[in-house]
Amino acid sequence: MSKKTTYLLGILFTIVLGSWLYYMFCCKNCNTDCNSKNAKQSVDDKSLSLKKSKFSIEGSDFNYSCSDNFNFSNSGFEPIIPISDSISIGIENVKNKISSSNSELKITGYALSSEKNNSIFPNLGLARANAIKNYFVSKGIPEKNIEISGEILDNLNASSDTVFGPVSFGLSQKVASNEPVNDSKVWGKLREEINANPLIIYFKTGESEIKLSDEDKQKVAKIVDYLNHVDNSSINAVGHSDNVGKRESNLALSLERANFVKDYLIKNGILATKIKTSSKGPDEPIANNSTIEGRAKNRRTTLLLN
Repeated sequence: MSKKTTYLLGILFTIVLGSWLYYMFCCKNCNTDCNSKNAKQSVDDKSLSLKKSKFSIEGSDFNYSCSDNFNFSNSGFEPIIPISDSISIGIENVKNKISSSNSELKITGYALSSEKNNSIFPNLGLARANAIKNYFVSKGIPEKNIEISGEILDNLNASSDTVFGPVSFGLSQKVASNEPVNDSKVWGKLREEINANPLIIYFKTGESEIKLSDEDKQKVAKIVDYLNHVDNSSINAVGHSDNVGKRESNLALSLERANFVKDYLIKNGILATKIKTSSKGPDEPIANNSTIEGRAKNRRTTLLLN
């Protein structure tokens, strides 16, 4: 074997040996680290998912949990019933805690980004939180002691048709306002804002359903926030019409429209006790009744805060 051949084989052996050593001591360790990180992330995601799947309410001196939770149909915002006895026991404990310490319950609803938001709220998570709030209120917990919010998450525990436990809870001491007058001004200002630019639902000929824009849903969220915090507050759904036909008939038709909107709001989680209806008929037009477009704008129901 020539010296040149021996030299080339030595170079080749060095390359092969170096590649093997790199694989054994670098790539394997790198893969182990990456796999370890991925495994940890997977565990963290699973833990978070399981935490939301479990009914658990924690506070500074309160802790209740059980393996059950509120479940929802995919894209649904009303909890699947019946509710388990263990959840009912937890709600009763929370009720006693709030009544004795004036605590505040925070309810956060969640939804997958793949779910369709068919509610009147800006996101499906908030609609779910509102539905759970209503359930707690029906069990005797004061509405003013409950705060709600909603989030979109994609690590929820779900099957093809059910989302398991997409709601979490927190309990904290309610901070008493030292300046109730200022607090009243805050909500009074919100009421003025909503009534100055109210949610208006128009009625087109032949339409049998109500469709809200994203802007309309933001208004709904503000309305619900006001109702939750102000005692004896309510929505007044005021029906209006164009001037075609007799005034008495238009008054009756306007009231039908207002009641239709009321039923729609109730189906979407607004308590019936919070909604009143009235009719103005053709008496308060906002557009010219001599045009088709004007008459369409006058056929409406306006939501105002009392």
